[in-house]
Amino acid sequence: MGAKKPSCWRSRISAAPDPSSPEPDDAGGPAAAPQGGGRNLTLAILTGLGLVGLILLTLFTSKVAFFLLVVAAVLMAQWELYRALGSRGLRAAELFGVAAGFLVLLGALVGGPGAVAFALTMCVIAVMLWYLADPERSQATPGMAVTLFGLVYVPFSGAHVILMRNLEHGPALTIAYIGLVALYDIGAFTSGSLFGRRPMAPSISPKKTWEGLAGATLFVALIAAVAGPHIGPFRLGTALAMAAVAAVGAPLGDLAESLMKRDLEIKDMGSILPGHGGFLDRIDALLFVAPPAYWLARMIVA
Repeated sequence: MGAKKPSCWRSRISAAPDPSSPEPDDAGGPAAAPQGGGRNLTLAILTGLGLVGLILLTLFTSKVAFFLLVVAAVLMAQWELYRALGSRGLRAAELFGVAAGFLVLLGALVGGPGAVAFALTMCVIAVMLWYLADPERSQATPGMAVTLFGLVYVPFSGAHVILMRNLEHGPALTIAYIGLVALYDIGAFTSGSLFGRRPMAPSISPKKTWEGLAGATLFVALIAAVAGPHIGPFRLGTALAMAAVAAVGAPLGDLAESLMKRDLEIKDMGSILPGHGGFLDRIDALLFVAPPAYWLARMIVA
């Protein structure tokens, strides 16, 4: 079960910025001019392009390779979340939780949504039995809570990406979902940087603005209307519906992770991706959008 975290982990975690100061790592545009300490934009772009290349290469060539790519990203994100929670005394059964997360993702590959639900149910029972068998039973209730939270928030949400890939027209549906979330992020950053004045949630993420949200929403709607009818099974209406799912879910997912980071008093969940922070910092919006995007995709191809 989750051992006490070494002090070197805490040294890699930055203290949360003051709510009144800008956050250079958040999309949506600044509410005020940046005051230094921002990310290396060139490095972030190069890292992003490399990730896009891996997604495209695996998505259109091999179902198994794409599964392994999703597994790597999702389980790393889950591990980062457990480590961040542990740094504040909320210790999960880390290895057990990550192993359970792999089983949930594997269920998506081999058995579909029914297998995902079954795997998650069995994992919930197994987590309780794990703590029941622990002779110390120290902090069992919060341990079970954070272990299950990490399991549901990250692998269960991520499993819907694998489920989407396995649908008819799966690669086209998946690239549309990923692309719209990524384009929302670009649109929010650009329009917020140019026009951002009114923060959406200043106590959570001061750099996200209403102008950034409005600009990004219009941007993804325009892209969906122009390109959507030429991608796989999409028509104008269904493409706009997918854009709406991205435009609603992406900022909520980003804000939810920002809330956790502020509460945990950290700047990033990790540091493994140059210019982006950790895996969870990069895929937070994708995780939030994945379940509704999958169920919409099912209706599109039904």
